[in-house]
Amino acid sequence: MFRTCSLVLLCCAISSVFAQEMPDDSLVRMLEAAKSFYNGGEYESAIRELEDALQYLKQLKSGDQVEAHKYLAFSYVAFGDNEKAKVQFKKALILNPTLELDPAQVSPKIIKVFEEAKSEMATAPPTTLPIVEPKPPATPVRTTSTFGAVWRSCLLPGWGQKYKGDSSKGSKLMLAAGVTFGISAVSITLMSITHDAYLDVPPGNTGEMDDKYKMYKFWSNAAFISAVSFGVVYLYNIYDAAFKRAHVKYSLNDVRTGPDVSIGVDRINIGYKIKF
Repeated sequence: MFRTCSLVLLCCAISSVFAQEMPDDSLVRMLEAAKSFYNGGEYESAIRELEDALQYLKQLKSGDQVEAHKYLAFSYVAFGDNEKAKVQFKKALILNPTLELDPAQVSPKIIKVFEEAKSEMATAPPTTLPIVEPKPPATPVRTTSTFGAVWRSCLLPGWGQKYKGDSSKGSKLMLAAGVTFGISAVSITLMSITHDAYLDVPPGNTGEMDDKYKMYKFWSNAAFISAVSFGVVYLYNIYDAAFKRAHVKYSLNDVRTGPDVSIGVDRINIGYKIKF
């Protein structure tokens, strides 16, 4: 029973680390809900839904991203904030330069703001556009190697993933390794203490001996489970660094909330990102 409880708690701790990505179907439902709010005249609710979804847009296909920016622009126009609406229209036009609005379905006021956004994009120099689509550099700033990723992951789980460009997975592996290693260290320490306490019980004191043995057995099981869990995380981390390709993500809205770990040449920065 003690082993089962320990395993459940440990699995919950590890699974919480890897549960930060929003499922695609949930994101699509959020987009559809925002459209419903807009069509029902609930513009404030539509803006709230769409702004919450912006940080996850990279998970959607291009057409759905265009829809999200378009309906957010519609809602801003309804609120009288034409400048914010233009920004969203420009983002939609970057994803789909042939985008047009149907005058039979969209109000003249929205059409006017949309045409102004198109006009500004057409006349402004490329370097002064307020919105540019992120692209990989023509010449990479640095190259990554499998060996470099593996030895980093051997030293610190997750470092190799960050080195290869997958910062999100690297942070999760660092956190998972830290949690399992910490639980393992505490469990091993308490196992040693309870083992000594069990050996110190005077002969003949059967009741106390049974109690001390149960405590020792509990921490022994906890130490075993946590050590195995850390080993799984550690080995997976090395396997992932060795066999998964370098990961590069580009997004129009690359703002996330959650743990953030950045590793430089001579320092490691640990913090927590909060979107405002």
